[in-house]
Amino acid sequence: MNYQKSVLPICQIIGYKNAGKTTLMEQLIGYFTSRQWKVGAIKHHGHGGEPDYQPGTDSQRHYEAGATISGVQGESQLQLTLRDDGSLENVLDFYRLLDLDMLFMEGYKKEDYPKIVILKDEKDVELLNLSNVIAVGLWNNEMRAFTKYPTFSMHKIEQSLSQLATVITTHLDFKC
Repeated sequence: MNYQKSVLPICQIIGYKNAGKTTLMEQLIGYFTSRQWKVGAIKHHGHGGEPDYQPGTDSQRHYEAGATISGVQGESQLQLTLRDDGSLENVLDFYRLLDLDMLFMEGYKKEDYPKIVILKDEKDVELLNLSNVIAVGLWNNEMRAFTKYPTFSMHKIEQSLSQLATVITTHLDFKC
């Protein structure tokens, strides 16, 4: 089958454990969806092993029986479990089918998409060596000296969302 992949603007949120990645993702997703954007989210389960899912459910039993994909649909929600070879590109192909305006990705540090890096303290500065850094969230504003990128305070995310959204949309290719 020959098909052209749709462009899916992707922004990564990077930081070490308990840096505030999920909180920032929640804020950004809320910001863009309140403006009628279709936003997707994916989190890398970087702790080894498999993500948690509910044991004993019918969809889990289907998956364990060997289904490539197993899902359960409720009134306004669809939950899927997909057997996958671990390739991020395969997962992104699936997300591209959903006709999203953008995707926020938590983690996947080594991937080459535009990144917002969150720094908790000086030992985290090494994250600024990653590719495609576009902005930096700081828990300590004195750390501004370590970066040449636009910065924002993690203590005041709500006040920075509009400016951060501008940085993101400037660095990504949008279809909307």
